[in-house]
Amino acid sequence: MVDFRPFRAVRYSEAAGPLDNLICPPYDVISPAAERELLGRSPHNMVRMELAELDGPPPPGRYDDAAAALRSMLDDGLLARDDAPAYYLLRQRFAAAGVERERHCLFGALHLEELGDGVLPHENTAAGPKEDRLALMRAAHANFSPILMLYRDATGSIARTLAEATAAPPAAEFAVSGEQYALWLVRDPSAIEAVHGALADEKLYVADGHHRYETSLVYREEAQDGADMVLTGLVAFDDPGLLIQPYYRVVHGASPSQMEKLEQMLLFYFVSRPSGTPPGEPGQLDAVVATLGQGQAVLGVVRNGTPPRLLTPANDIIPEPDPEAPPETQVRSVEAFVLQEMLFRPVFGDDFPDHVTYVHDGAEAMAMVERGEGQAAFFVKGLPADVFRAVVGAGIRLPRKSTYFYPKLPSGVVINLLDGSA
Repeated sequence: MVDFRPFRAVRYSEAAGPLDNLICPPYDVISPAAERELLGRSPHNMVRMELAELDGPPPPGRYDDAAAALRSMLDDGLLARDDAPAYYLLRQRFAAAGVERERHCLFGALHLEELGDGVLPHENTAAGPKEDRLALMRAAHANFSPILMLYRDATGSIARTLAEATAAPPAAEFAVSGEQYALWLVRDPSAIEAVHGALADEKLYVADGHHRYETSLVYREEAQDGADMVLTGLVAFDDPGLLIQPYYRVVHGASPSQMEKLEQMLLFYFVSRPSGTPPGEPGQLDAVVATLGQGQAVLGVVRNGTPPRLLTPANDIIPEPDPEAPPETQVRSVEAFVLQEMLFRPVFGDDFPDHVTYVHDGAEAMAMVERGEGQAAFFVKGLPADVFRAVVGAGIRLPRKSTYFYPKLPSGVVINLLDGSA
């Protein structure tokens, strides 16, 4: 049973300055350079507590400093805790590929349970990020960034409830990096009951934040009061603004024999033809792959010195996407699965991660090949939401970096204190 509750969030007060200068992305997309830029906007920026992605051993004081920043800002009134529990509804307006979109996310406190029943993961995790996030939780006793999960709103009852909430003026509005945000507090008892009841018998699908969720499970075993809840943001599967973008794969460090074997396997599984797009135009290649990929698995391949090519299945080993097919069949139409399990693992063995770099930006993937840092780049389409739901709902974990849910949920809009008080 899913138990998704309202909570008393800690939020920035007016004394901290405009929210535009205080909100940051989640840690896994914050580089050291981005961290400096965020702190340049405001010394109170959320990055002081969220911290940048760790590259190497943690510097001395990394976690204690974050915890001290939280305590200091609470003591100084820059952060303040709301006086009553609420759900927090965030509207994100953003542009992607020239199209304006709008996505709604509902923040609350989710009761932790082991993965695999009410809460379904879609990828495996690595030890390093979990160690980093656990050290931060131990020091600060707080959730600074929400885990993104997806849910089904089969009857539309949650959508209707949230639409009623947005009829009122928002409690806050701000803009960060070209994205427009509005925040509403949902405190009406009937609205809270409607949301809580509608979700109770549903399953939640982890979209972004697997490391933080598994870290919270470990922290729960160590701590006591308040440790059984985790800050979570929920987006409906049928939200028009739900956007799943791809990660591109760049192969590097392969020996001539390995590249020859990879080429042979590509010729066995796929038919190759010109893409009709010129070198150095990743947007055009993306568009062709996305269009053709609506009815089949498609790979765009970039090699240095030659125009990009398109690969389409040569036989029924790689099936056409079919929402009515068993999930075990549907996963074989997912390009990330095809690349990892049918190509990279047979060529490189279990060491395939040493030869594959995952890049979210198609222009960077193409540039890596042009610079000689990669031997081939593979362009894929974003994973369709219905395929994601079918495969993950069947308990099948997708390859690492199969999805990029865009945009990331911001950190600092709401903070969840793990102190046991509601």
